[in-house]
Amino acid sequence: MTRNPSEEFLTAVDRSDADGVRRSLTAGVDPGTRDARSGLTALMIAAGRGNAALVRLLLEAGADLYTADSRGGGTALHKAVQGGDPETVRVLLDAGAFVDAVAATTGHTPLMDALWYKWPAVAAVLLEHGAGLNLSTHYGFSMREHFEYELNVNTRGKDELLAAERLLSARTHADQEAAEEQKLMAAVVAGDLGAVRRLLAEGAEVDARFPVVNGFNDAHTPLLVACRDGHQEIARALLAAGADVNAIEPTFGAVPLHKAVYNGHAGITALLAATPGTDLDFQGITNGYTPLHDALWHGYEECARILIDAGARRDLVGHDGKLPADIARESLGAEHPLTRVLSNDR
Repeated sequence: MTRNPSEEFLTAVDRSDADGVRRSLTAGVDPGTRDARSGLTALMIAAGRGNAALVRLLLEAGADLYTADSRGGGTALHKAVQGGDPETVRVLLDAGAFVDAVAATTGHTPLMDALWYKWPAVAAVLLEHGAGLNLSTHYGFSMREHFEYELNVNTRGKDELLAAERLLSARTHADQEAAEEQKLMAAVVAGDLGAVRRLLAEGAEVDARFPVVNGFNDAHTPLLVACRDGHQEIARALLAAGADVNAIEPTFGAVPLHKAVYNGHAGITALLAATPGTDLDFQGITNGYTPLHDALWHGYEECARILIDAGARRDLVGHDGKLPADIARESLGAEHPLTRVLSNDR
């Protein structure tokens, strides 16, 4: 019988046979091979078995960390969490796995699965990496409601659930303390320029990130918020204090310039464009749009002109394949002077 290299590879992964896996990889088997029956990739199988060493081997060989299984839509991190091995979970997170990846069918995050499977040690690793506490399943439970349900219906593993409950309470308390300590962010949100200047003079950390509480300011720096909310003089004060002009917020992968143009703040756009080191052409992770794309998308002609005059590139395409000229045509019309200027770049 002719041997099937892919089947041999998956069998070796399933049996945690590292030598067999290496032989298959050396022979050219794709590290992203997927089992047709289960819909799991080799990496997911190894992760579910809690084999951290094999997970490392597959990642080093180029296995895709981010793909979902073809049945439930979970990631390798979900499978590692279900397997209950904290080291494997940590390996995947350290490699860049999304801590709040959502399974397509259930809406479960890895933290929800850690609670469901009663793995407090795994939950601890996820919480250390900033797992969100205020997300919801696709069937209408918040994470907290989901956990309360688990506490009420389970007679087995009660001690593990209670241990997880203590971890959740500790993280909630730590988030509250972190938010309360960030007086600079509170002053920025309030638009209080005097308080911002005083706090900066007292040594407040200018680029302190807000805790992840599943809110509008999650992991934002004060400058990102000032640019988003239109506080121009506060933005100026933060920049003078050394704020990172290219700080990236993780939700949309945007920089302060995106925040300014997206909301039509022309004065802040000009301030940022004139600041040395500003990346005029940063492409956001969500759609690949540059600040120029964003300005045109929302019809903020003045912001767009500021960027063009500052030398923003006009030849970058978003994930939809569109140039700034294409966005201008859709937003401002084919005959608009700005559209004509951008169209002449073709």
